[in-house]
Amino acid sequence: MSEKRTIRVHVEFGDARVDFEGDLNEVFEAIVRFLSRIYPSIEILQKIVFSPDLARLMNSVVGLLEITSNGPAISQNIDLPARSAICLALLGAYIGSRIGKLQRDSLSTNELSKLTGKARKTVTNELPRLIEEGLVEKVSEGEYRITELGIRRAEEIAESIKRAKA
Repeated sequence: MSEKRTIRVHVEFGDARVDFEGDLNEVFEAIVRFLSRIYPSIEILQKIVFSPDLARLMNSVVGLLEITSNGPAISQNIDLPARSAICLALLGAYIGSRIGKLQRDSLSTNELSKLTGKARKTVTNELPRLIEEGLVEKVSEGEYRITELGIRRAEEIAESIKRAKA
């Protein structure tokens, strides 16, 4: 006499969690139905949700920015408005922390002033505007990091600088 075997499968994809139990064919069909219902949603989400692509970001700043152990260094060959320079410096801190070259992904106002070549007062005047626009966030007193929106904007800045140089 053949014994009916039961299979149990737990599937997690993002916030979607489901359990299937039954014979192999039943469970397989249920999983296929589940994935066919959820996949269009997943594909759409991937098209509309911004997720920073580190390789693309690094490629976009080649020639404009270098990551040193002291922090990001903006090329001296380009003259940028303060807001663009701050965004690029903070993008450099983000990249540097992600690749393990820097300990943190934030910079102080003094570091931003030094790295951008802009006066400290200019940097401190520009930061509230960048925060208001959602491009930068305050991490602690005098310490700032770039947001995902800021990453996207900094990447656009880098690409426009490269187009202008070409």
